[in-house]
Amino acid sequence: MLVDFQKQYGLVADGKFGPATAKKIVEVFKIKHPAQFFGQVCHESADLTLKEENLNYSASRLLQVFPKYFNLTNVNRYTGKPIEIGNRVYGSRMGNKNANDGYYFRGRGAIQLTGRSNYKAFENWLVEKGLCKSNEIMLDPDLVWKKYYIESAIFFFDTNNLWNITDVLNLTKKVNGGTNGLQDRINRTLRYEKWF
Repeated sequence: MLVDFQKQYGLVADGKFGPATAKKIVEVFKIKHPAQFFGQVCHESADLTLKEENLNYSASRLLQVFPKYFNLTNVNRYTGKPIEIGNRVYGSRMGNKNANDGYYFRGRGAIQLTGRSNYKAFENWLVEKGLCKSNEIMLDPDLVWKKYYIESAIFFFDTNNLWNITDVLNLTKKVNGGTNGLQDRINRTLRYEKWF
């Protein structure tokens, strides 16, 4: 994750996202519109610190976050059971087809890549760039956060044609599917604009 990137490029390896780390990420990955990119990605990943989706929810939180899948009748069966929650929420969609795919292909990486189809597309993207071998990601999904953390966000921006969207509201809708955290995304983007 961030500490590994910082060590690799001779930065202070404190795991904190700041101007020096941001500028090095932009340089290494040739990020277009870095303030907009980091405004979204750092909101989604808590400043590049979240490695994977935490599916260990309480009953009240499940009802709040996933009302489509949980109600007062079934919520207590899932409380505190990440595997079961992942399979209920993500199973049989996003290319998930096997019994535990929902949990196995839960959100990981800087932009929380989710679902078998997205993992496979990401792997194919990495293979085309010569960065990984075929089936490397599918056999070890944790590599999304362990080895290809920033790349997962770049892949998301590439495949969703987001690089030229500079309006924070429109970009948030594309990244989030709504406007969750819009003010934080705006604040971050404005702060990061001063770094570049």
